[in-house]
Amino acid sequence: MNERIKTVRKSSGLTQSEFADRIKASRDKIASYETGRVIPPDTTLNLISKEFGISYAWLKTGEGPMEDPLADDDALARLSNTYQSLPDRLRTLVDALTQMDPEWWKTLDAALDEIERRKNERGTD
Repeated sequence: MNERIKTVRKSSGLTQSEFADRIKASRDKIASYETGRVIPPDTTLNLISKEFGISYAWLKTGEGPMEDPLADDDALARLSNTYQSLPDRLRTLVDALTQMDPEWWKTLDAALDEIERRKNERGTD
Protein backbone atom coordinates (compact mmCIF):
# COMPACT_ATOMS: atom_id res chain seq x y z
CA MET A 1 0.00 0.00 0.00
CA ASN A 2 2.87 2.36 0.77
CA GLU A 3 4.14 2.22 -2.82
CA ARG A 4 0.65 2.86 -4.18
CA ILE A 5 0.30 5.98 -2.03
CA LYS A 6 3.68 7.18 -3.29
CA THR A 7 2.59 6.43 -6.87
CA VAL A 8 -0.55 8.55 -6.45
CA ARG A 9 1.45 11.43 -5.02
CA LYS A 10 4.18 11.32 -7.66
CA SER A 11 1.74 10.89 -10.55
CA SER A 12 0.01 14.03 -9.28
CA GLY A 13 3.34 15.87 -9.31
CA LEU A 14 3.10 16.77 -5.63
CA THR A 15 5.61 16.93 -2.82
CA GLN A 16 4.78 15.13 0.40
CA SER A 17 3.80 18.48 1.93
CA GLU A 18 1.51 19.39 -0.97
CA PHE A 19 -0.05 15.93 -0.94
CA ALA A 20 -0.57 16.19 2.83
CA ASP A 21 -2.27 19.57 2.44
CA ARG A 22 -4.72 18.14 -0.10
CA ILE A 23 -5.89 15.41 2.32
CA LYS A 24 -5.57 17.49 5.51
CA ALA A 25 -2.66 15.51 6.97
CA SER A 26 0.90 16.28 8.03
CA ARG A 27 3.94 15.74 5.83
CA ASP A 28 5.35 13.41 8.49
CA LYS A 29 2.20 11.28 8.30
CA ILE A 30 2.55 10.99 4.52
CA ALA A 31 6.20 10.04 4.89
CA SER A 32 5.28 7.34 7.41
CA TYR A 33 2.63 5.96 5.02
CA GLU A 34 5.03 5.95 2.08
CA THR A 35 7.76 4.14 4.00
CA GLY A 36 5.31 1.60 5.38
CA ARG A 37 5.98 2.52 9.02
CA VAL A 38 2.30 3.33 9.49
CA ILE A 39 -0.71 1.80 7.75
CA PRO A 40 -3.19 4.55 6.92
CA PRO A 41 -6.72 4.20 8.28
CA ASP A 42 -9.61 3.61 5.89
CA THR A 43 -10.75 7.19 6.36
CA THR A 44 -7.42 8.42 4.95
CA LEU A 45 -7.60 5.96 2.05
CA ASN A 46 -11.11 7.25 1.29
CA LEU A 47 -9.84 10.83 1.30
CA ILE A 48 -6.99 9.97 -1.08
CA SER A 49 -9.38 8.05 -3.31
CA LYS A 50 -11.87 10.89 -3.55
CA GLU A 51 -9.35 13.71 -3.79
CA PHE A 52 -7.29 12.14 -6.57
CA GLY A 53 -9.93 10.09 -8.44
CA ILE A 54 -8.23 6.83 -7.48
CA SER A 55 -9.99 3.51 -6.96
CA TYR A 56 -10.31 2.75 -3.24
CA ALA A 57 -9.95 -0.99 -3.95
CA TRP A 58 -6.72 -0.45 -5.91
CA LEU A 59 -5.33 1.83 -3.21
CA LYS A 60 -6.08 -0.65 -0.43
CA THR A 61 -5.33 -3.97 -2.16
CA GLY A 62 -3.61 -3.23 -5.46
CA GLU A 63 -6.42 -5.02 -7.32
CA GLY A 64 -8.17 -3.56 -10.32
CA PRO A 65 -7.41 -0.35 -12.17
CA MET A 66 -5.77 2.59 -10.41
CA GLU A 67 -8.24 5.14 -11.74
CA ASP A 68 -11.74 5.34 -10.37
CA PRO A 69 -14.14 5.05 -13.32
CA LEU A 70 -16.55 7.43 -11.59
CA ALA A 71 -13.90 10.16 -11.66
CA ASP A 72 -14.77 10.60 -15.34
CA ASP A 73 -16.64 13.90 -15.69
CA ASP A 74 -19.29 12.37 -17.96
CA ALA A 75 -20.00 9.57 -15.51
CA LEU A 76 -20.21 12.06 -12.65
CA ALA A 77 -22.58 14.25 -14.62
CA ARG A 78 -24.85 11.28 -15.34
CA LEU A 79 -24.71 10.18 -11.73
CA SER A 80 -25.49 13.70 -10.54
CA ASN A 81 -28.47 13.99 -12.88
CA THR A 82 -29.81 10.63 -11.72
CA TYR A 83 -29.35 11.59 -8.07
CA GLN A 84 -31.14 14.92 -8.55
CA SER A 85 -34.14 13.17 -10.12
CA LEU A 86 -34.61 10.76 -7.19
CA PRO A 87 -37.42 11.24 -4.68
CA ASP A 88 -36.29 12.71 -1.35
CA ARG A 89 -36.45 9.34 0.47
CA LEU A 90 -34.17 7.69 -2.09
CA ARG A 91 -31.72 10.61 -2.00
CA THR A 92 -31.59 10.17 1.78
CA LEU A 93 -30.75 6.49 1.27
CA VAL A 94 -28.03 7.31 -1.28
CA ASP A 95 -26.59 9.92 1.09
CA ALA A 96 -26.47 7.34 3.89
CA LEU A 97 -24.80 4.79 1.62
CA THR A 98 -22.09 7.24 0.58
CA GLN A 99 -21.22 7.79 4.23
CA MET A 100 -20.76 4.09 4.95
CA ASP A 101 -17.41 2.76 6.07
CA PRO A 102 -16.06 0.00 3.78
CA GLU A 103 -16.67 -2.57 6.52
CA TRP A 104 -20.37 -1.66 6.53
CA TRP A 105 -20.47 -2.32 2.78
CA LYS A 106 -19.29 -5.87 3.49
CA THR A 107 -22.01 -6.28 6.12
CA LEU A 108 -24.68 -4.93 3.77
CA ASP A 109 -23.46 -7.18 0.95
CA ALA A 110 -23.64 -10.23 3.23
CA ALA A 111 -27.18 -9.28 4.30
CA LEU A 112 -28.27 -8.96 0.66
CA ASP A 113 -26.73 -12.37 -0.10
CA GLU A 114 -28.75 -13.86 2.77
CA ILE A 115 -31.97 -12.25 1.52
CA GLU A 116 -31.33 -13.65 -1.96
CA ARG A 117 -30.55 -17.11 -0.54
CA ARG A 118 -33.79 -17.17 1.47
CA LYS A 119 -35.77 -15.92 -1.50
CA ASN A 120 -34.35 -18.73 -3.66
CA GLU A 121 -35.12 -21.35 -0.99
CA ARG A 122 -38.78 -20.32 -1.05
CA GLY A 123 -38.77 -20.39 -4.84
CA THR A 124 -40.31 -16.95 -5.17
CA ASP A 125 -39.21 -14.19 -7.46
